[in-house]
Amino acid sequence: MKRIAFIALAALLFAACQKEESSQVLHNRTAVAALAGTSWVGNYDDNFQGFPATLTWSLDFLSDSTGTLHLDLVVAAQPQPSMDIAFKYTMDGVVGTTYSENMSGHGQFTYDSISHTITMHMQIGDGNITLGGTTTFYPKGETHDVFPTNTSWSAVQQLQAGDTLMPVEWGLDFWEYGWGGQVNYCANGTCAGTSFFWQYDSISHTGHVQINNSVFPFSYNPTSEVLTLDYSTTIHGTDIAIGGTLQFTADVPAES
Repeated sequence: MKRIAFIALAALLFAACQKEESSQVLHNRTAVAALAGTSWVGNYDDNFQGFPATLTWSLDFLSDSTGTLHLDLVVAAQPQPSMDIAFKYTMDGVVGTTYSENMSGHGQFTYDSISHTITMHMQIGDGNITLGGTTTFYPKGETHDVFPTNTSWSAVQQLQAGDTLMPVEWGLDFWEYGWGGQVNYCANGTCAGTSFFWQYDSISHTGHVQINNSVFPFSYNPTSEVLTLDYSTTIHGTDIAIGGTLQFTADVPAES
């Protein structure tokens, strides 16, 4: 895929989250958060001109009043130019306020000592195009992939082929960047696969994969841990139809 040139956005926009703060957060204000020397990472999934985009923010508190912010952006699985911003901040209990010459106004963030997270409304834009939103930061080095990121799934389909059954083995991979992934199959001595972009709503447990201009829906049942994908194609080089409503189970790595 040809690299997508992301427009150089002039202003980094911070906005305080307008949601009412929980009683737990208000209670935690009795103690001042000590963030100096800590590093955090947060991800936000968005769209840029119809293509999936993932913003990865790295937040480093260098002292009790200064810090740096680094942004990595991936659009349609293609890394874009990164950005670094130096900022100053103050703390009032667990609520912080950021200031920078390279930021439009100032913003606020909240530190939750119970969940050990930082929440901040992060946006980058030039007045016409804006990416980002309310982002949760976790300590750098900890793994907090958002489902189904970095998961692999398998399914087996049995199709009637004359007097016998033809097995079709399916694989489904969700990658970590730009909502990329791949669906593949092996059947009738042929193995093939195709890449896709994906989106998933953790509230409704539904999503879709997009292959070229076609969209194929999927859903996940947290109770049975089964992912159901509606996807149809033909075996490469033939007119043999495969697919349909496929039920996948997660691949479990073998114990070493």
